Amino acid sequence: MVPIFSVFHHWDHHWYIWLPGDPVYEAVEVMSRARSVGAPLVWVFFTERAAPKRQVHYFNDIQLAKARGGHFREITFTMTGAQGQPRGITIALTDVDGSPIAVDLQFAAGAQLVTRGAGLTDQSGHSADRHLLIFFREKNAIAQDPHVIRAGVDRAHPQPGQKYPVPWPAAYSSNIFVAVFPFAERRVTFGAEGLAEQGVIHFEAVSRDVAAADLADGTKLELVESADGQMQLYRQGNGNHVLEISFEPPLPSTGRQLAATSSVCRIALDGFRDLVTGTVRVTQRDNTVILDWSFEMPEWTRASPLQMIVAYETDNSARIALRPAPSR
Repeated sequence: MVPIFSVFHHWDHHWYIWLPGDPVYEAVEVMSRARSVGAPLVWVFFTERAAPKRQVHYFNDIQLAKARGGHFREITFTMTGAQGQPRGITIALTDVDGSPIAVDLQFAAGAQLVTRGAGLTDQSGHSADRHLLIFFREKNAIAQDPHVIRAGVDRAHPQPGQKYPVPWPAAYSSNIFVAVFPFAERRVTFGAEGLAEQGVIHFEAVSRDVAAADLADGTKLELVESADGQMQLYRQGNGNHVLEISFEPPLPSTGRQLAATSSVCRIALDGFRDLVTGTVRVTQRDNTVILDWSFEMPEWTRASPLQMIVAYETDNSARIALRPAPSR
């Protein structure tokens, strides 16, 4: 059984800057992480002010830009500060129209990272028509004087006619996890006889209890069975970091007609356990398995129930679709 599908990545650093002087975007965010060779990987994205708050993404890696549906850009990136302290940045790139963007954010000496204000973040409607977002930051620090030059104007500060309220000017965070459950459809195949196809998730057995699939964005999916062949864990790895969903009791096998059943689900990111909890109800109609996900904690996730439909085409292939639950 494939209980869900996801996009998962880990970042070393994250900067969030509100844009009270921008008529189009409410905020800009910057992520970075070290690579084994070369300059850091950098991701810059702007969130639109109007609902459903869609985002425009820029990456300095062409393959990742293609995999994530963003724009490839050469990004000038300089980071200041020391390990274990709030880090500043200076970056420059061009937007979708070829206009220059410049971002600068620095911290005063003695600024400290703290856990207060960090942790799991409410999605707050950002692209809520496209996915459920689980976003976690271990530590953070607030900055007071950011600068974001767009269209020749510093949008990080109020402008005449553009003075949108913001809760705080800007922030830096460390040890960031991003797990996205996209409302989309995928084809999945199983077994050594399956052929690798573009856009198809292909699982092969790597041990008696584990089937794995390598994804185009460099992450790996794992389906882990219990000793009696039930679905116990769903994992997605990004380097040394992992998104894990556990099921108690394990989800039943789909090899025979199922009676409706429910399991408790728990979502963890590395050692941060039980960040999201809820239930998964499983029903089967002929060759289709339906998984209805409802969440209990944190409270804001209760408004985002999901439904996963797994339609088996053959014993070795299925088409899976994730969407908001019909009752939403």
